[in-house]
Amino acid sequence: MRIERVDASAVRPLRHKVLRPGQPFSTTRLDKDNDPETVHFALFSEVNIISIATVYPENMDVDYSKKGYRLRGMATDTEKQGFGYGTKLLDECVRYLKNELNADCLWCNARESAFGFYEKFGFNIVGEMFEIKNIGPHKKGIYHITT
Repeated sequence: MRIERVDASAVRPLRHKVLRPGQPFSTTRLDKDNDPETVHFALFSEVNIISIATVYPENMDVDYSKKGYRLRGMATDTEKQGFGYGTKLLDECVRYLKNELNADCLWCNARESAFGFYEKFGFNIVGEMFEIKNIGPHKKGIYHITT
């Protein structure tokens, strides 16, 4: 198992499989995928990508942090969920944000089905539930990066 920084094209197939099944592949493209400050991480088992995450600078819509980053497109292959791969990948994202970028927090729009995963990692799930069209119910999740 290894974790590498990859380009957007490497993470989009797993985004499609896990996060956008039945939707057009074009829905896997995020607005900031190709921005120079965006970082895509992939956890590999041999040659196969089994978990992915994307982070980029963006403060949450409340004044929570001086230097916030947003987590997008976090997914683990459905056959590999529950084995700690997502946690390992998220650990690496946080390590990178802390050590390389001096970030204060990481936040996301967490799917209702993933609240438990994010809470177990240390995210606070906050605010009102909201619906993202064609995806489902979400709440904000925020993780405070300690220095």
